[in-house]
Amino acid sequence: MSIKSPSGRLARWALQIQSFHPKILYTPGKSNVVADLLFRPVHDNKEFVCNLNTISIELPSRRSRDIREEQMKDEDIKKIIDCFESGRKDEDFINWTSRGYLMNQGILYRYSPDTESEEAQLVVPCHERERVLQQYHDSPTAGHSRSEGTYFKIASRYYFPGLRKFIAEYVKNCAECNRYKPNNQKPAGLLRTPIYAQRFETLAIDLFGPLPETPTGKKWIFLIEDTSTKWVELFALEDATAQNCAKFLIEEVFLRYGLPRRLISDNGTQFVSAVMQQTCNFLGIKQELIPVYHPQANPSERKNRDLKPKLAILVGDAHDTWDEKLAMIRFAMNTSKCDTTGHTAAYLQFGRELRTTDDVNHDLRSLIENDNFVAEITPYLKHFARLTPKIRERVEQKQDQRKKYFDKNRRPIYYQPGDKVWVTLHPKSSRSDKRSKKFYPKREGPYLVVTNRSPTTYDLSDPSTPDQVLGTYHTNMLKPYELPSEKNTSPVVPIKRRGRPRKYFPKADSSSGRLQSPRGSL
Repeated sequence: MSIKSPSGRLARWALQIQSFHPKILYTPGKSNVVADLLFRPVHDNKEFVCNLNTISIELPSRRSRDIREEQMKDEDIKKIIDCFESGRKDEDFINWTSRGYLMNQGILYRYSPDTESEEAQLVVPCHERERVLQQYHDSPTAGHSRSEGTYFKIASRYYFPGLRKFIAEYVKNCAECNRYKPNNQKPAGLLRTPIYAQRFETLAIDLFGPLPETPTGKKWIFLIEDTSTKWVELFALEDATAQNCAKFLIEEVFLRYGLPRRLISDNGTQFVSAVMQQTCNFLGIKQELIPVYHPQANPSERKNRDLKPKLAILVGDAHDTWDEKLAMIRFAMNTSKCDTTGHTAAYLQFGRELRTTDDVNHDLRSLIENDNFVAEITPYLKHFARLTPKIRERVEQKQDQRKKYFDKNRRPIYYQPGDKVWVTLHPKSSRSDKRSKKFYPKREGPYLVVTNRSPTTYDLSDPSTPDQVLGTYHTNMLKPYELPSEKNTSPVVPIKRRGRPRKYFPKADSSSGRLQSPRGSL
C-alpha cells in the first residue's frame, strides 16, 4: 500500500482490501513454499484421459525336460549326450570336451572362447534352428537386424555347427528384408552400345511436357531424333494423343525422309496404343519399347535434357511463348557439333553445313562464279564417302570409352527363362489415402522371367499366369529371388501389367488407300 496516488484498477483493489483490515508482511521467496493463490492461475477441475501404449510379448518358457527331449531328437546331439552320460573317458569324450561341450542337468551346452559371453551356449537341435532365427530376427523386438547383428544376439546364447553361415543365408533370403531394405551393391547391368545404322533407319521418339498452354493451344513437344546422324525434329502439339503422334510421324517425317526400320519409344500410352501399333505394322516398322523405368535406353532422352535449358533461356518470363522458339532451337541443335560423331547433324544429313546469317554476309563462295552443278557436288560426294568410315570408327571409339567408364561402377548379372526375381517398385505418397511411399516396399516378388530380350532386358510375368507378360524390365530393377520353395510368398503390392494392348490387324482401304483404324483413318 506504499503506492502514491493509485489510480484505475490498483485504486479499486486498494479500496476492497482496506475493508478487511489486512496486515501485509514481507515473505522471502525461498520461504514462500506454498504460493499464494493470488499469484497462481486457478483451473477448473477437468478429467484427462491418459492413453497407455501396451505391447504384448510372448516370453519363451521351456522346462529342462522339454529341452532335453528336443536335443535327443537330433542324432548328432544325442551321440554327444550319450558319450557324456556313459561315464567313459575315452577318445570321444576327450574330443567333445576339448571342443567346449559340457553337460548340465542333462542338457548339452558348449562354451566358446570366441564369444564375448562368459556363459556356455545351449546346443540347438537342427529342427529348432529356424525357430531361434525367427525369434531373434523376425520378431518385432528383433527388428530384422542384419546378419552380424543377429549373429551377435544368438551366438551369446545358442550354438550349432555352421551358425554364422546359417544366419547369413537366413537373413539373405528373408522376404521382408528383401522387400523393404535398400540394396547396397553396385547397380546391375553392363552398358550395351547400339549398332551404327544408316541415316533415318532408326528413329527415337519422346514427348516433352505438359508445358504452359500457348495462345494457339499448344501444350506438348513431340521430339523425333535420327539415332545415326542425331538430326532432331520438334513439333508443338495441342494434345499428346496417339493420333497426333502418328499424324506428325507420317506427314512430317516419313513422307520427307523415308520410312525407318525401327522406332524406339518409352511405354507411354500414346506409343503402346492400338493406333501406333497399327501404323508401325502397316508400314513394316519394328516398334521397340524400352524397359519400364529405364529412360536411358531411349536416345531421345539426351535431347530432352538439352532442350529444357535452351527453352528456359529463350522464353524468359513469357512462358507461354515456347512454341515460337522451337524452330530456332531445332536449328541450333542440328548445327551443333556432336562429340560422338565429330560433326554436326546437318553435315551428316546433307553433306554440308547449313548457312547461317553470318555466312550470308561473309560468303566467299558467292564470289566464285560456278554454274556447273556437277562440278560442285562431285567433290562433296567423294569427300563424304571417304569420311564415312572415319565417322564410324570415331563412333565406335567413343562408345568403347563410355562403356569402359560406365562399367566401372556396374556388375554383370544374367537371368534365364524360369528364374524368379524381385522387382523394384516406384510407389507414390497419397495424402488422401494416408499413404507414404517411405512405408511401401522397395521391391516385390516373386515374378517369373519369361524371355530375355537381351543380356540386360527381360520379360516378366506372374508365376501363376506365366503366359501373360507384365512388362519388359531392365536388369538394374531386378534382384534374384532366392527364397526356399517351401517359403514362397505372394506380392504385397503387385506390379501392374504394362506393355501393348490387344493388337489390331490393319487393312488398307482399296478405295482411298488409307490405313483404317478403330478410331478412324490416318
